[in-house]
Amino acid sequence: MWRCWGVLLTILLPSGWLLHDAPALSVRTDTMPQGAAASPDGRELAVVEAGFNPATLGLYDAHSLVRVASIPLWAAFGRPIWLDARRVLVAGAGNQSLLIVDTTTHVLQRIRLGAGTYPIAVARAGDTVAVASDDDGNVRIGSLRTIAKAKPVHIGTHPGGLAFSGDGRTLFAADRSGNSVKAIDVGTLAVRSIPTGLHPSDLLVVNDRLYVANSDDDTVGVYRTSDAQHMTDVFVGDAIGAMRLSGVSPNALAWANGSLYVSLGAANSVAVIRNERVVGRIDAGHYPTDIVALGDRLYVIDGKGEAVPANPRFDVFSRSNVDYVAAIEFGSIRAYTLPTAIGAGSAQGSTGWRQTAPADTVIRSNGPIKHVFFILKENRTYDQILGDIRAGNGDTKLCFFGAKVTPNQHAIAQRFGLFDNAYTNGEVSDAGHNWSTAALANDYVERNWPQAYGGRADGDDVVEGFGAAAPHNGYIWDAAARAHVSFRDYGEMVDFSGRFPTSAVVTAPTLAGRYDPKYVSWNLDYSDVDRYREWKREFDAFVQHGDLPQFEYIWLPNDHTYGSRPGKPTPAVYIAQNDHAVGLMIQAISHSAVWKSSVVFIIEDDSQDGADHVSAQRTTMYIASPYARGGVQHTHYTTASLLRTVELILGMRPLSTYDAMAVPLYAAFGTAADLRPFEAIPTEIDMNARNKKHAYAAHLSSTLDFSHPDAIAPGILRDIIAHNRAFQP
Repeated sequence: MWRCWGVLLTILLPSGWLLHDAPALSVRTDTMPQGAAASPDGRELAVVEAGFNPATLGLYDAHSLVRVASIPLWAAFGRPIWLDARRVLVAGAGNQSLLIVDTTTHVLQRIRLGAGTYPIAVARAGDTVAVASDDDGNVRIGSLRTIAKAKPVHIGTHPGGLAFSGDGRTLFAADRSGNSVKAIDVGTLAVRSIPTGLHPSDLLVVNDRLYVANSDDDTVGVYRTSDAQHMTDVFVGDAIGAMRLSGVSPNALAWANGSLYVSLGAANSVAVIRNERVVGRIDAGHYPTDIVALGDRLYVIDGKGEAVPANPRFDVFSRSNVDYVAAIEFGSIRAYTLPTAIGAGSAQGSTGWRQTAPADTVIRSNGPIKHVFFILKENRTYDQILGDIRAGNGDTKLCFFGAKVTPNQHAIAQRFGLFDNAYTNGEVSDAGHNWSTAALANDYVERNWPQAYGGRADGDDVVEGFGAAAPHNGYIWDAAARAHVSFRDYGEMVDFSGRFPTSAVVTAPTLAGRYDPKYVSWNLDYSDVDRYREWKREFDAFVQHGDLPQFEYIWLPNDHTYGSRPGKPTPAVYIAQNDHAVGLMIQAISHSAVWKSSVVFIIEDDSQDGADHVSAQRTTMYIASPYARGGVQHTHYTTASLLRTVELILGMRPLSTYDAMAVPLYAAFGTAADLRPFEAIPTEIDMNARNKKHAYAAHLSSTLDFSHPDAIAPGILRDIIAHNRAFQP
């Protein structure tokens, strides 16, 4: 989506942020470029392109940015290192190896580190190299000949960047899962810990200074290399007045001509630091991941490129990943001439920035709305569900589960408002659940989910609510606690480990004591209607006793579906079951004494499992409240918009820059209350329908992993759903 904003051509991202158009010298890469390095002669850039698509080492002419070569790696991670004029060293990630790539012959030499290593970062000082491996949390130091058998030094659960001191005697290694950098004596392997900000990522040594990008504190720490003395922290984030916001994700560092350049992934920009203060920002593409300073040029490597592309070739009847959102989220390289590129940057790039609240809005603290219910669902696009509503911007050809399957969602949209311009901030569930609970997917999440979804990661821990994936301000329930808002969780970040419904444990430590232990989280063999019944058991008791929590967060996951596995409910049954549970919840609330002071927000965590003619990230979004204005709402809203609206109602501070700057739902609410209750609508389809043994891809479905959301290759499930849908539009 393009807009002319003043004299600049800008792109409106699904997140609602504005992206300034790329400079003349720019080029597209493959998915999620992770890091880059210039050749010794300065003529080429080597770029590790390692996202959803199989990894490659892209070689680009540094003068023209013409792609010289694309060398298949299958899996890789991090920033490469040039060993000499023709060889490049790459951390091989899922290859469980270091990769030495000959850029002339394209021959790969593997230095195998063994299963359970997963190399993610490399560094070099003369003939000495170091590698950090994520699976075992170790660093190994040695020559290329000895590194495979070098003694491992444990750093933490998830190592980050590496950097040698100027004399090569000390290796600095970031503990990305915590808040420290380990200083390792190269000769003795003795380790000392240096306290840093939260989740240090990239490291850079310049003369006698060590710079640390603290990716979840929005700071760059400055240390003396000789004794690790902390000198200062430079804040590179955003602020509203005196209030510092959180969530620009500093993730890469470069030095040129007395200036430190800091890639700000989540702010789509590069901060410029001189004399330990920020002097400006340079506009980047979507989610920069690395920067390379070369001569009078600065090359910005953008993990998500120059916009979210349209997907007109998306075919739900195909098992291929053609036009799948993660497969077409290509990166880019931008080249800027220094220092003229330095300016204000795009820190305030949201369409919601400085939006003024209407004087009489009910979206305010201490207003008429006292109780907020947030319902999270799984993976549907707008067109899949609501494309059959003529009043909205839908495509009937893409509507798989229209009014016959989802009568309640259609009725909710008809009465309370049809939102045909709403988007998920996350592309897939890994990112989507973080966006839906924290208003941010931090740098660890953004770099790792494409690998996991591409089938090249050894593990996936980005939705567990602790460690490297946990952002600075935590999650929405943490914001509620800070504001003394009572909270109850139903299913989100709760693990039943296959022993439901009596042994639930929370994966997010801060949820302890604030969740329903009898509410079943992810398990497709358990009905969403039964989830509704358990939620209603507590709801009725809370209302009766007058202690209903001010904020309830409810996960209804079964619209994900089970594909065509024999004996399981058909995809249409799963969608209808989910729809009925939503209708029953709103019916229960609207028939209760708290209806006059309530609002229900409903959204998908992502929209990856369907086609949409506007955007692969456009989704269904609903509200239900006596104060809902109704009608067709064309305002651009996002996941962060809903969270911001919740915060404004309950008097909670924003979690990140994204919800702080998001467009609240002011326009969707009036001031007069319509207290008529909502009546749930039974579906017209046969809820006992089960997949037959001869159903399309039935045998394939029987082999798929449904143990957690998005555990299977995305194209496969879309294909099965498309062939086994119960109704044609």
